[in-house]
Amino acid sequence: MSKRKKLLAAAVTAGLVLSITSTVGVAQGAAKTNLVVASTQGIPQLNPIIRTFAFEESLFPLLWSGLSKWKSTGAVGPDLAKSWKANAAATQWTFNLRSNAKFSDGSPLDSKAVKAVFDYALEDKTVTQERNKIKMISKVTASGDKVIFDLSTPNALFPEAIAWIKMIKVSEVAKFNVNPSTSGPYKVKSFSPNVSLEMVSNPSYFGIKSKITSIKFVKASDPTAAVTSLRSGDIDFLYQLPLADAAPLKKDKKLQLVKAKVSSVSVTWEYDMKSAPFNDLRVRQAVAYATDRAAILKSAYYGFGAVSAYNTIVPDKSEWQCGTAGGLTKYTYDLAKAKALFAAAGVTGFTWWGVSGALPEFDAMGQVLQASLKSIGITMKIENNEVGTWAGKFYPAGKTYPGLLLPNYQSVPGEPAFSMNFLLTGRAESNWESKAYDAQYTKAIGTLDKSARKAAWCKAMLMENQELPLITPFVFDVLHASRANVKGAWVEAGGQIHLEDVRII
Repeated sequence: MSKRKKLLAAAVTAGLVLSITSTVGVAQGAAKTNLVVASTQGIPQLNPIIRTFAFEESLFPLLWSGLSKWKSTGAVGPDLAKSWKANAAATQWTFNLRSNAKFSDGSPLDSKAVKAVFDYALEDKTVTQERNKIKMISKVTASGDKVIFDLSTPNALFPEAIAWIKMIKVSEVAKFNVNPSTSGPYKVKSFSPNVSLEMVSNPSYFGIKSKITSIKFVKASDPTAAVTSLRSGDIDFLYQLPLADAAPLKKDKKLQLVKAKVSSVSVTWEYDMKSAPFNDLRVRQAVAYATDRAAILKSAYYGFGAVSAYNTIVPDKSEWQCGTAGGLTKYTYDLAKAKALFAAAGVTGFTWWGVSGALPEFDAMGQVLQASLKSIGITMKIENNEVGTWAGKFYPAGKTYPGLLLPNYQSVPGEPAFSMNFLLTGRAESNWESKAYDAQYTKAIGTLDKSARKAAWCKAMLMENQELPLITPFVFDVLHASRANVKGAWVEAGGQIHLEDVRII
């Protein structure tokens, strides 16, 4: 199942286990060196290669190192690898490792250990969401302090692609949840699946030691309890703050919102481009013009986000957005234009295929769009379903689902390679097949020069903008919250939190 489905599944399956206060006690006594993090989601397992839910990604920069790592600037930088270099064709990458690095148990974290991780991640029997990012690896060679990757196709973004391949001891996979040897700034002290996790500083870590000596992750009984505990000081950091609580919390001087500088979490509405009525470009254009993006963002997401006027997965505020300079059309709210396009296509209605209960914002989006369409004589029926029924209608790609418009979202890094790949033939549930787009994507991802790569992305982005394989009304902010004295936390464009540099003042 794709990552965005995992995010949704996490929201749906989060149980009500314990109150925070019963799990943690009072946190203030050790506030200078101890951090308590809460979420309504649990942590079921620790293996980063086979992560099952989004909340597990919070552990990545704490327990694990990679060859490269994401930085707060949105770029990747050195981690276990101190440098790397590609050949001119971008088909071979050589990574130079730090000498004498060790796992938390004192065993070598060397090129052989790195090769073992990639071999494990590439095995067919290993279920990993990172497979699409690394499937071009044809050979991994360990040589002294170097790891050499041979690729079957050029990839100028290989250091970005492997940033979430974390260094574990593969020999421990069978019993991974029992005191795994870690490679990051912390090691596991205790773990109770779906209840709590406590980690302490890893004295064997090769990097800079964290100022916080212990971090405890706990599961909240419900969102209200979590917010209450944050306000009272029982917890220091809350993962994924409910949007309805954001505005009042923002006014509290003892608390603060924590979010990405530029979000790349795109709301996407999907339809079957091989079935009526959305196999007609005019209908897709009509929906794009009938979408009051600003009003829907305000109603469904309390205004926390930014409109995507160009209707691309790459956000309007991204450095990679090509905009009008790249020939892209702005899909401004225009009901007259939408009405004319619907009439030309002979379409009078269709169905919004939503989710009941778990994600109220999906229904809120449908309600606003429904009202806009009704004003121009188009009937959109809203059908909300339990998550299995909802996903089963269109997932995986290749299914036929005529007459349905369905809400979803994509949570990806900010670099276009990791969002625009969703539109490749066979990937998107909208069933778009464009050889021209596929070829342009391949060209872009194989281009080492950044400015030349952006020009290549712009050509692919123009195809997306013109063909409308998705309706992408806006990006929304994944909001986290903390006590005001918690400093140094930051959030990736895709919403993932980083606590490795946190300090409490």
